[in-house]
Amino acid sequence: MFNRGLWYREWRNMRWMLLGVAVLFFLGITLGLVTDADRWQSQKDYYESSAFLKQQNEDPEYKTTDEEMKTSLTVVYLAMPMYSNFVEAEYNEYLPFMFYFQVEMFFTLIKIAVFILGVLAVIFERYTRGNRFTASLPYKRTHIIGVKMIMGIATIILSYVASVAIGWSYFLAHVPKEYFQLDTSKFWVDIVGGLFTYILIFLVAILIGLLIGSPIAASVVAFGVMLIPNVLNPTMDNFYRFIWPDEGEAGMTNLLKFEDYINVFSPFSFESPSFKSVIFSVILSILMIIASLILYKKQHIERSGYLFAFPWVKWPFLVLFSLFVGMATANLAITDTELGFIGYLAWGIGATIASFILALYILNKMRGLFQMSKAN
Repeated sequence: MFNRGLWYREWRNMRWMLLGVAVLFFLGITLGLVTDADRWQSQKDYYESSAFLKQQNEDPEYKTTDEEMKTSLTVVYLAMPMYSNFVEAEYNEYLPFMFYFQVEMFFTLIKIAVFILGVLAVIFERYTRGNRFTASLPYKRTHIIGVKMIMGIATIILSYVASVAIGWSYFLAHVPKEYFQLDTSKFWVDIVGGLFTYILIFLVAILIGLLIGSPIAASVVAFGVMLIPNVLNPTMDNFYRFIWPDEGEAGMTNLLKFEDYINVFSPFSFESPSFKSVIFSVILSILMIIASLILYKKQHIERSGYLFAFPWVKWPFLVLFSLFVGMATANLAITDTELGFIGYLAWGIGATIASFILALYILNKMRGLFQMSKAN
């Protein structure tokens, strides 16, 4: 594990992507928070400008109240909840200051870069057949994958902490203290949860690369896993609406709290200020690290190029893939329609069965669909 040659080799293989991840964290979070601080100042200057005061006097019917102006400059949430169930009552009428760095292009690129970092650790090595050379080295397999994961996770942690610290320090230095009414619980849930979201994305790419033997198929599957919250959350919302239509706000609040456990793959997407979802992401990260160590140790190099790195992966993969397609199809079918519960289930079940049969046909008949893949 502490052999300098092993560390140097992995650094040589991953160094440019490690540096790229660090740069994107700086651009996406630090630069984003700096831009938000400048935007806050611009908004405050606008409220104090002669043009705004003139507009207020000329159109008193649509005059912006002092309370509305003060609230729009008040910093309450780093990532504001999308649902009013989790917004403090005093901010339901007028929204507090909202950070926009989470919707900028560079912030989105961080997630992609962290995913690619995990791809380079396992999938790309298999694609270039570098794993055959790696297997011949005088190092334990658990040490090899351990160094890969340590390098990736350490880069994510250091880059994330540094970028948040620098960006938040700039924001604090440029926004007066009297404008802060920070929800500290939600703030730390977002900060700590965001860190483990990126770690999970990195580990997912590694884990999928160990389960799927074909590099191209592994990349596609790993990308699909990142879309799980976008499919599973609407599915749960639809089932809730059909089965418990009279539960009201209390029921919806409980549902949204549960959906936070799914949002662990989406940075700064937690609704509730509860740390339970963060603890869940920590436990999930540990389990994925253990699973990666075991799978890397037990993998067979001769199965490189097979669609599935382990024979037992085939049927769970087919079932999960079919369910994913079924849920996505049912959610699309119900959009802007008056489809009932039976119709919703029919779409979901029908699409699940059809996708299962189609996937099984492709695996058995279309052997050359993915480069380097062979049917199990």
